[in-house]
Amino acid sequence: MEQETIRADLHMHGPIGLQQYWLKAQGYQRKNLLKLIVDRCLEAELDICAITSDEDKIPRGSIHDRFNWLKDNCAAELEQQGYSVGTLGENILKVSKDRTVYLVNGQTVRAQHEGRQVDHLVVGSNDVPIGNDFRETLKWIRGETNDISTARSTETEERLISTIEHGLCTAHGGIGRELIEECAGQYDAIEGHNQQLIFDGVLARLPKFREYTRELNYQSQALAESLGKHWIATSDAHRIDSAGRSYIWFDRGLLDTSNGDEFLGSLREVILTNQFDKHCEYEPLPRWANWVGKLMFGTTFKRDKE
Repeated sequence: MEQETIRADLHMHGPIGLQQYWLKAQGYQRKNLLKLIVDRCLEAELDICAITSDEDKIPRGSIHDRFNWLKDNCAAELEQQGYSVGTLGENILKVSKDRTVYLVNGQTVRAQHEGRQVDHLVVGSNDVPIGNDFRETLKWIRGETNDISTARSTETEERLISTIEHGLCTAHGGIGRELIEECAGQYDAIEGHNQQLIFDGVLARLPKFREYTRELNYQSQALAESLGKHWIATSDAHRIDSAGRSYIWFDRGLLDTSNGDEFLGSLREVILTNQFDKHCEYEPLPRWANWVGKLMFGTTFKRDKE
């Protein structure tokens, strides 16, 4: 039975990565990842979940192209298990079993600013050019003429939702206050609650942990409000069972599901006009330590490259 409201988690990665090492490390090996994600969405009563790719290169259909890899490798088996699977255009997967879940293509775009990597969240595609200047990346997303060789058609301008990703968490790719303020008219929203910024109290005063504190969320929310921008809540989940614990929600009648363009356009309009509310939770410390510990071990010893 459908709810009267829509719940949307617009920043969810799923596993740390789709390499066999990460799947084994997190207990997902030999499992249908699409089924796990859909079942988690059904459990959390989540209607929209953005499958967020995050790599230096995202070749079409590769393990780094998370949305299309899941669609190409897991959907057929899912249909054999009683789920109905369809698409709305190229970037939305519609999966139904009792309720309907919309999985939307997304990307943490790795851009550059003053010699360091910065992140920017896009919902509606994962083909935004990587490694370019942050300002030029924003122009590409808006469909403006710029120096990036692969120009984006202005005909698709309304299709992408452009969001500052954990902007004040500069230790983890946030662009920082100055650039958030400078570019305020060039993106749609600010991620004001990132579920993974968990530390407060005594832990927040420790040297390493203070870079990932709840205070950064509160400051991002205040900054958004001072700039007249709207802020969203997301899970930024790197464990499937963490998806949908933080989300935005809005009236079901505001979402047009007739086709992919209308879906993304209406979702963007909800955000631009602030016709939504937020549900904010934090990742419990044991779950956070579980995935971060595995990430640090795997990347330190380059196990994911094997």
